[in-house]
Amino acid sequence: MTARFDEVTAVTRTSREPDGEPDGEPGRLEATIDPQWSIAGRTNGGYVLALMGRAAVLGVAAEREAAGRPPLPHPIAASATYLSPVPVGRVLLDVTVLRAGRTQSATRVTLRTPDGELRAEALVTCAELATDSEPVHDGVLPATLPPIEGCFRLPVEGPGFQVPIMEVLDERLDPACLGWAQGKPSGVGELRGYLSFADGRAMDPLGLLLAVDSLPPATFDVGLTGWVPTMQLSAWVRAVPAPGPVVVRQHARLIEGSLFDETCDIWDSRGRLVATGHQLAGIRVPRA
Repeated sequence: MTARFDEVTAVTRTSREPDGEPDGEPGRLEATIDPQWSIAGRTNGGYVLALMGRAAVLGVAAEREAAGRPPLPHPIAASATYLSPVPVGRVLLDVTVLRAGRTQSATRVTLRTPDGELRAEALVTCAELATDSEPVHDGVLPATLPPIEGCFRLPVEGPGFQVPIMEVLDERLDPACLGWAQGKPSGVGELRGYLSFADGRAMDPLGLLLAVDSLPPATFDVGLTGWVPTMQLSAWVRAVPAPGPVVVRQHARLIEGSLFDETCDIWDSRGRLVATGHQLAGIRVPRA
């Protein structure tokens, strides 16, 4: 059976313009935004980044096939700018190969609604990650968590709103960073927990693009529970994760004015750092 994540990030080639007329552009793709991968009616930014990452891989594969080269199956770096919320339904994606190298290819991916409105744009670099590499140096402090059995699985029912994405993600937070759920945030600005797909799909480099934007905003841990729309999201994928749930730590760096930024680090079941994400989002901070 096809995993749910693979179904909702599927992209196909199309020859249709938004008005239904053929365009003949080989880089044109289409996909369908699924309503379940959302929070309070808003499509999750990590899901959109993963969708654009899959489009980039497919676009690079087509270009390399024409040149008689093997595909580059993994998005190793992706940086997206979100211009407006991405609605549920059909979207059009254009992939432009900016540089076609021997081991890496850089692309630009645009995502538009059928009416032609640009909703998101990303730069995605594709390569093939090794499965047996080991770091020469790792300066990122590891996350410390209790066993997964002692962590709390986040429900679909959020604080006053629905979180449908929690039906398809198994997300279990460390109870030590759940004070905000009882109105007692720690003030540290950090959330951490385990993450996996609810249907058992293995985490892979494409899934890591989703994972860097999967936890609740770290602003919750400083007592700010308002909506935080993603403006810019970047991810670096460093390795193919080992089997099992990944560990995710999300930390708020700076909250000031109407903006906040956070960093997300992800480790696989071996304790190897496999991805890092950086996000800039909007937020409404109450005036003193």
